[in-house]
Amino acid sequence: MPTEPAPVDPRVHRSRAMLRDALLGLIRERGFDTISVQDITGRARLNRSTFYLHYRDKDDLLTQIMRDMLSELALRSQEVSAGPDLLQHALVEWFRHAAEHAELYHLMLGQSGMRAYSVQLRNILEQLIAPGLTTSAHPRLEGVPASTLSRFLISAYMGVLESWLDRRSPDSPEDMARWLWALTSCLETPLTSTPGAT
Repeated sequence: MPTEPAPVDPRVHRSRAMLRDALLGLIRERGFDTISVQDITGRARLNRSTFYLHYRDKDDLLTQIMRDMLSELALRSQEVSAGPDLLQHALVEWFRHAAEHAELYHLMLGQSGMRAYSVQLRNILEQLIAPGLTTSAHPRLEGVPASTLSRFLISAYMGVLESWLDRRSPDSPEDMARWLWALTSCLETPLTSTPGAT
């Protein structure tokens, strides 16, 4: 019979949370590249030795923060209720998540070293939107694999999201999701005219 993992000391949770918050605050102010471990521990008011009890370096800390963030998104995607507006609800959850973690999304989408996480994000998003996609309603999409449609849409969605974050847009996650849903819905509505028709 498997044994349950030993509970983590609350002081460990507190130290990790302080280091995480310190790094995120510094990223917001200065960007990741210029930050040192000394900067992080100074902001967190912890000793460097405490930092190295938990992480090898600042990249290790960022990696763990990224993993936690993507795990949170995966969990939230599983909680999206089924229904006719499933895709729109999924998009709302994604944009809300991105707004809550804007600094991390900037890093993930803007730095080549974060490619592994952007790929993981794409995979989560594909799982998130897959139940709401169909190619059967549009004659011009006949024969297009759902996976191809999904990748096409995810690339478009991520481009819109990146622009939304870069511009610090005042548009709400709900508005962005509604507009993307409207654009996506066009793929599921048969065209009323053909090229060359008058």
